Amino acid sequence: MLVIAGTPSHKAGEHEYNAGALLIQQWLAKSPDLAVTVSLNGWPTDTTLVPNADGIVLFMDGKDGHLVLRPDYKRQLLQAAGRGAGIAALHYAVTLPAGNGDPLLNILGGFKEDNYSVHGFWTSDFRAVPAHPITQGVKPFQVYDECYFFLRFRPAVKTILAATPPDSLRNTPASRNFPGRPETVVWVYERPDGGRSFGNTALHFHQNWANNDLRKLVLNAFRWICRLDVPPGGVVSTVTPDDLQKNLDQK
Repeated sequence: MLVIAGTPSHKAGEHEYNAGALLIQQWLAKSPDLAVTVSLNGWPTDTTLVPNADGIVLFMDGKDGHLVLRPDYKRQLLQAAGRGAGIAALHYAVTLPAGNGDPLLNILGGFKEDNYSVHGFWTSDFRAVPAHPITQGVKPFQVYDECYFFLRFRPAVKTILAATPPDSLRNTPASRNFPGRPETVVWVYERPDGGRSFGNTALHFHQNWANNDLRKLVLNAFRWICRLDVPPGGVVSTVTPDDLQKNLDQK
């Protein structure tokens, strides 16, 4: 599996793509059937990595500067998806501008459309966790984060986590038409090409990797998109305060 981490972004402790990617590699290092390669600070210069990866994780800035909008990188990603590689995107990496959403809509099953979808900080209360391989061992939980909502989706997307945001956050014209509606913030998508995809809008704050249920869900999803079995109790991992201080970007 290949984790592509973006360049430094936002304040210290926010959008810590490189540190997060290295923690993912650390947590999955004991998995004999899943080798994790990390590309720090942008798209890999080794042109063999994307074509040969069983799973690709995007953890980077989005909108107009999203790396998947660059023609060569977009081509590589679409070709990987076309051969059935698993695709995952975390937080800002699910965001594209209006009119340029096809790369993620087609391979991820959904995306946050700039100026249509909603962003803001709130405590997401995930009271129901559906039965799915990626939810094994995951209990209902809460997290204070910038969980995006009111997203664009393909009909075949399956909601994994949904919560009801405060109506005060509905700051786009379209979103205001649905007060009080539970909103999908984490999903999976079994693509027509046979590949699997996972979208997660949380993890603005690096500290939220310490949330055991959120972390387990994400690690389970990485195995699932690579077509590997998820342990009955989910992927086991631990994190310490020192772990969360390692490899932070200099901001």
